[in-house]
Amino acid sequence: MEGTGLKEIVEKYLSVQEEAINKIRISVPEKSFLETAASDYLSMIRSYFSDSRYFYEKGDYARALASINYAYGWLDSAVRFGLLDGGSDNRLFTLYK
Repeated sequence: MEGTGLKEIVEKYLSVQEEAINKIRISVPEKSFLETAASDYLSMIRSYFSDSRYFYEKGDYARALASINYAYGWLDSAVRFGLLDGGSDNRLFTLYK
């Protein structure tokens, strides 16, 4: 991404993050402890993604990028742990196998 400005980088990652969020589903049994954990992860993912959009709209691209990275860390770890299903997409997620 050499020569690309921070704004463009944030725009790219917002797009990728939105695609990933639209793809995931809770993949553990209903009413289980793991469902609660998956819901908590999903809440954190959505909150940080919302923060990233807020900072982007304010022109604070550094904080937007930081928020995207936090959101993606939550998302990617939840898929890898099996709390969320990413549809076996190894482009968007770091899968275990």
